[in-house]
Amino acid sequence: MRGSQFAGGLTLLVVAGFLSACASTPGSAPQQRIAMEPTSYNEIAGWAADRHAEALATFRRSCPKLTTGPDVRIATDGGEKTVTPGEWARICEAAATVKPGDARGARTFFESNFRPLIIKSEGKFTGYFEPELRGSKVPSRLFTVPVYRKPPDLTDQPYYTRSEIEAGALKGKGLEIAYVQDPVGLFEVQVQGSGRVQLAEGGTMTLGFDGSNNRPYTAIGAVLVEMGVMKKEDATWPAIRDWLKRNPQQARDVMRKNERYIFFRDTKTSAPIGAEGVPLTAQRSMAVDPTITPYGTPVWIDTRRPVYRKPGATESYRRLMIAQDTGAAIKGPARGDVFYGSGAQAAEWAGRMNSEGRAIVLVPNKN
Repeated sequence: MRGSQFAGGLTLLVVAGFLSACASTPGSAPQQRIAMEPTSYNEIAGWAADRHAEALATFRRSCPKLTTGPDVRIATDGGEKTVTPGEWARICEAAATVKPGDARGARTFFESNFRPLIIKSEGKFTGYFEPELRGSKVPSRLFTVPVYRKPPDLTDQPYYTRSEIEAGALKGKGLEIAYVQDPVGLFEVQVQGSGRVQLAEGGTMTLGFDGSNNRPYTAIGAVLVEMGVMKKEDATWPAIRDWLKRNPQQARDVMRKNERYIFFRDTKTSAPIGAEGVPLTAQRSMAVDPTITPYGTPVWIDTRRPVYRKPGATESYRRLMIAQDTGAAIKGPARGDVFYGSGAQAAEWAGRMNSEGRAIVLVPNKN
């Protein structure tokens, strides 16, 4: 479902997470030999200090998919390994015996059931989040921007462009599921691939990815740099959003440079759903390249995260993530997109994060 995001710099708007999820097949074989080497848990900086119970709770959300899905192949230091639903079932049964909140038990679970492999290529980590909008189920003077569900005549062929849709190509077809006030906010939700609408009638509508118009994605950060509006190093999503808000007329034309348009459905859930089909957990779920790293795989990341409300400052960010999503820009063995949740802090972390680092994949060690 997602796409990735508003990762920092020009990768930001590169995808949309939650917006692309459907393009990759989690059971696909790795397309290339991945350079990896074994390590031990006591050699992983920060491992002992992590809150493993949080990661275990997130992993368990993947278990219903892992134990009923097809065989998957995961890259290892020996080439690749096939993991069967039966093997996942044994691992998930072990996970179920650990009591919620049992930090020691959770750590022991991961160390007993997986072996850590360092990916030798340099890692690249960005972030995404769940934007929030104000809206209504019916149009009004305040809420004029439609949110569309997937058209019944949508196929895998190129459909109407963003410009054509915004000009009214779908108007009157009964596809509107909500109306919002802010076109920039809706664009942001489309790039992230999911979001929430606080309804004027009361309650919340959770928007989940429901397809795209099969048009190419264009990062508008790059467009603004080409226009001379901002420098490449300054093109973070917060800066881009600020420019769009201050220049509404030009903003429409700039956003239309990105022809890709996302359709949504009301997931009727309290949390966004990732490409794996399970609810995402803030700062524990990560989007990956599933042709290399199957969904459900634990991945340790060692990178840096922006410091909230301190532009330019970063801090060490080491933790165990679970692969539960993907995105159009998430390609490669050490590429990760961290889901940060919702709210102002999550938005800033996601909008500014664009860090190098290291990824260590935890591979099932039982046959």
